[in-house]
Amino acid sequence: MKKNVLITGASKGLGASIAKIFAKNGDNIIINYNKSFDSANLLKKELENKYNSKVLLVRADISLENEVKNMFDAIKKEFNSIDILINNAGVAIDSSLEEKSADEFMKVISVNLLGTFLVTKYAINLMNIGSIINISSTNGIDTGYIESVNYDSSKAGVIALTHDFAKYLAPKIRVNCVAPGWINTDMNNDLFIDFKKNQLKKIGLKRFASCDEIANVVYFLASDEAKYINDAVIRVDGGNFE
Repeated sequence: MKKNVLITGASKGLGASIAKIFAKNGDNIIINYNKSFDSANLLKKELENKYNSKVLLVRADISLENEVKNMFDAIKKEFNSIDILINNAGVAIDSSLEEKSADEFMKVISVNLLGTFLVTKYAINLMNIGSIINISSTNGIDTGYIESVNYDSSKAGVIALTHDFAKYLAPKIRVNCVAPGWINTDMNNDLFIDFKKNQLKKIGLKRFASCDEIANVVYFLASDEAKYINDAVIRVDGGNFE
């Protein structure tokens, strides 16, 4: 049976990989994007042509409640309900502690943490029985850096939201969290070579994950095969031995 799947920040990177695996398995896809219309539209065409999926593009800055509300009005009009929500959208703005401003700190918190809360708050009005997967990070557990204190704090908050919503929404809606380590994404393309080499030394499998490897875990958690998994935080980092 086809499911309606909403993925935030789905125009590229991990979000796009998640969209592809659900579309490949026959589901309808709702692609949320903010600024990357061209990438989102290309993905829409790929999913429609390759998998014959029904795809809806919805632009929204998830840190703004009125835009989130409008997004769900559009989703309700097109699909009436959703079955699976993937809270994937996120940003990182790294800088030295001395240079990090309040505005910079709050920009990351607003998208990563507040955005996850707002999308979940409105999504549950369109969900009866379903699954929510939040994308956090090992930075929210134990691999953070002072330069990314705002990102680390936001991802720790996403884990806390997971626990709270899992308790509140059970037994009809399961809420779980995936906490990836390093992934080969555009966000990490500009890492200094020496820094990347140092990080690879700490990873048991000696490489960064592909987006597809993380997407496979997300798909499993949302599937019926994982129907007894709730309130879990799944670490996917290749084994970190710091």
